Amino acid sequence: MSSIAAAVQALLPPDADAAPYLEYHRRRYQFLLESVDRTLRNQTPREGEPPRVLDVGMAYQTCLVKQLFPDVELATLGFFDYRFPRMEGVQHTQFNLNAAAEESEWPALEPFDLVLLAEVIEHLYVPPTRVLKMLRALLRPGGVVLIQTPNPVNLARRLALLRGRSPFEIIRDDPSNPGHYCEYTVEDLMHIAAMAELEVVDYSVSNYFGTRKALYDFVCALLPGRMAEGITMLLRRPYS
Repeated sequence: MSSIAAAVQALLPPDADAAPYLEYHRRRYQFLLESVDRTLRNQTPREGEPPRVLDVGMAYQTCLVKQLFPDVELATLGFFDYRFPRMEGVQHTQFNLNAAAEESEWPALEPFDLVLLAEVIEHLYVPPTRVLKMLRALLRPGGVVLIQTPNPVNLARRLALLRGRSPFEIIRDDPSNPGHYCEYTVEDLMHIAAMAELEVVDYSVSNYFGTRKALYDFVCALLPGRMAEGITMLLRRPYS
């Protein structure tokens, strides 16, 4: 077992209520951290300076990045999640991401090499182009944004529509956890990235939620179209 897989499997929920969420997302976290590892290896190092990583929307992956990549300079942006202890050396900037609609509200931070936006963009009601433009401004030239978000046209949702059922949850009456306002296809994300002047470096559409289901994975791979449940996309700020 790789060190990343072992770290994800060893991760404990902060309370009993969080346990089902963590179990459902363990494979996603492994996929994300493996993507972070590859991305950092491919970034051009700056002499005498550690890679700077910004995690937008702190959660379990924040703890994992801190543990697995001790040489990076890690910071977080968004609401502070008090389920997790403050981590030494990790700077947090309190910021409502929906305020990204106004450029005058953008936080002034030193530029980053890598920004993580994992399972966040679908929770925002602000136009996603505004969010990516803000994150672009927080990147050094050549820096990258790593996005994870659900695939709204996955196989399970298409089957639900065929049965006459909406596959989308109604917005919850809970401002701190309203659910998903909007979900984006691969083509949507590519369009949004272009509007924000970010280049698509790579993307994948994979089944990494819940337990592994071999038959479901096989059917998703067999059918035409992008049928898997999760999108992971890497965007780069151009060098010029």
